[in-house]
Amino acid sequence: MDLNIKDLDDEVGERLRQQAAAAGLSMQQYLRNQLTRVASRPSPEELAPGAHTMSRSEFEAIRRKLRDIDAA
Repeated sequence: MDLNIKDLDDEVGERLRQQAAAAGLSMQQYLRNQLTRVASRPSPEELAPGAHTMSRSEFEAIRRKLRDIDAA
């Protein structure tokens, strides 16, 4: 499969070039390795089917409860 990624920020492209060079790989091989690694991991949906994304208010409520527990 061939991929063409458009509109990538210049800073992101430069960072990827630096990482590929540090690994001693071509940009193509470095990105192929990274995409293979990402694709091999289960997605959040596969890990927790039916789970919903926590809202900011739910997160804050849990954070307050944990802070209260720590303060006790």
